[in-house]
Amino acid sequence: MRERARSSGLACGILFAVMLLASCASTSMVSSKRNPAYSGPELKRLMVIGVSADARVRHAFEDAFVAKLRAAGVDAQPSYPVLPEINPVDPAKLRKAVQAAVVDGVLAAKLVKVERDPNGLEGFSFENRTAEFYEYYASGSDGSFDPSSGDTSNLITIHFDLYSVAGSQLVWSGDAATYPSTDVKNVTDGLAYAVIRSLKEQKLI
Repeated sequence: MRERARSSGLACGILFAVMLLASCASTSMVSSKRNPAYSGPELKRLMVIGVSADARVRHAFEDAFVAKLRAAGVDAQPSYPVLPEINPVDPAKLRKAVQAAVVDGVLAAKLVKVERDPNGLEGFSFENRTAEFYEYYASGSDGSFDPSSGDTSNLITIHFDLYSVAGSQLVWSGDAATYPSTDVKNVTDGLAYAVIRSLKEQKLI
């Protein structure tokens, strides 16, 4: 009986692992670029911002991403408790909230595209975004985060930016591709797995 229970527990563990891998396998980094001018330390205190016109989507996204970052050893916090309205938001208010949170970095997700060109970052200039973070993420709803966008047979691409607060500097940018779903947490878990792994590999967090 004990052996049967042990086998059953092992089978359940294997099944859970397979399900987790399946969830992560549907998400991949389309592009990942570190700012070559950044020579600062790893960012270990992050605020996560998911720009969305839908408060439910935003809260679920930020909470799930924060949980994954904490599990990876990063002291992370969602932005919605200090910024209830993010879309749009006054750039000065965003700057004040980030500074008051005492974080050393901001990880923001803004753009959602269906079947976006995977080479979209080839001509990207880090200098163009260095000091414009507060304006860029307060520029309206055209890049609202919504993981249910598009048909489930099409890939959606979500753009991420990692900023250093101390240096007012864009540290990293990346695009992650996944399939749309009404399960925000499931989509976010896959996105977090891909993004965090990329940031860890580049020793940015």
